Amino acid sequence: MIEMMVVLTLVGVLLPLVLGGMASGSVITDNAYDRSVLFELAQSQMEEIQRQPYQVNAANYTLIAAPAGYSVSVASSVVQSYTYPAPLSTATQETVQRVTVTVTGVRGNYSMQAYKVRR
Repeated sequence: MIEMMVVLTLVGVLLPLVLGGMASGSVITDNAYDRSVLFELAQSQMEEIQRQPYQVNAANYTLIAAPAGYSVSVASSVVQSYTYPAPLSTATQETVQRVTVTVTGVRGNYSMQAYKVRR
């Protein structure tokens, strides 16, 4: 009888610890998965922008389709404009644009920046 009580006491103490550890592991795995999805969506959007022609207004860039629970936004700002001096000048002004892609997800958001040049 005493042995049975000792076993039940040990099970009663250890079982909540094991279940709590499993729950924490599940939350950590979900957070890691969400961060991975955020990064992959931001990278996909940035690659899509690099394939598209230069747009003065960031709203004109085509957005990728985000899965349910995620949203993608794009912002841009001019960093530098430059026209080469003669004799290299073609009278075409080059403009360097900083593009920021922000993906908002279930557990947070992720931003990525890159540069795009208009020639």
